[in-house]
Amino acid sequence: MNIGEKIRELRVAKLMTQSELAGTHITRNMLSCIENGVAQPSLSTILYIAGRLNVPAGFLLAEEGDEIVYRKMSSFANIKRAYMAEDWRGCRSLCLFGCPQPDDEISLLLADCDAEIATEEFWHGKLRSSCRFFDEALTYAEKTVYHTEHIEARARVFFRYMQRISPTLYSDVLDEEKPLPVQYQSLFSAYVSVLESLDEGNRSVAEAFITSSDSDSFFVWHIRARLMMDEARFLEAKLLLSKLLEAENPLNEVELYTVLCEMEICCRETEDYKGAYRYASEKVQLLEALLKEA
Repeated sequence: MNIGEKIRELRVAKLMTQSELAGTHITRNMLSCIENGVAQPSLSTILYIAGRLNVPAGFLLAEEGDEIVYRKMSSFANIKRAYMAEDWRGCRSLCLFGCPQPDDEISLLLADCDAEIATEEFWHGKLRSSCRFFDEALTYAEKTVYHTEHIEARARVFFRYMQRISPTLYSDVLDEEKPLPVQYQSLFSAYVSVLESLDEGNRSVAEAFITSSDSDSFFVWHIRARLMMDEARFLEAKLLLSKLLEAENPLNEVELYTVLCEMEICCRETEDYKGAYRYASEKVQLLEALLKEA
């Protein structure tokens, strides 16, 4: 990339017109010639343009290897600011723009940002997007020398749950057989483990989860309903699940899908076939939305 191309790229990224960048030091026509490689700027013009673009003059003059360092240096303050503010998408964009060839440090930041975005997408019901961001996070995690087991552990939990929703939600990157020294510690991860224990007929884990949890979250309510269903107390479970549907704070799409699935079973088992048909229909419609491509 020559000096004119660098100037144009930075100007466009900063949403500046040629006239705004040219200012009073050079003409817009001269700047156009520089950007198109028709004219070479003098040292004083390079210093002026670099100041207007808020980048070191060395960045505009650097060879490709040094250019990568300059790009990172000029972007890192904003990258750090976005990361500390938990602006994951903004931080990701800054990393990709400022460091198109990520080093270990930027790869770690990208992996962290992608994992956070994937989690947000999951809870917003954008499951295919969540899969893509988790896979991107895992790909960046493989490129850095820093410890990234926490990212892989989180991805495993979410992919395990998404597989419960649809077998089409899977990872192209995750190695489930790879041993990890850490686990993803959260109420959600504990909830997923409890569901898997119930699938295997192990009620003790679910009972311990309810007893030990001081949370009044959706996860606890759902496990209570599942225990009732395992005891064939379908009417009680139906009433409990109905409270979740009628709660003041609405369920997100993933939680709602879970409740609709359980309500269909409870209605069918209590011979409420009209209700079972209703919840089955709503479940199918919601599943289509959850699996919709972004």
